[in-house]
Amino acid sequence: MGLNNKGFAISTILYSLLIMAAIILFLLIGSQSFERKSTNDFVSTIEEELNSLANKMTF
Repeated sequence: MGLNNKGFAISTILYSLLIMAAIILFLLIGSQSFERKSTNDFVSTIEEELNSLANKMTF
């Protein structure tokens, strides 16, 4: 019994597309996570500066 080359090629293409989609998904999630952390750090810095300024202006 011989190997079905057509089915093997199709399944190879499908599995490679699935792996590529998973890698792209993980890269996008990682990128968004890094961007969120940067934004949160920036927001907390602004919040600290505004609070210190508001405390200085309070009589």
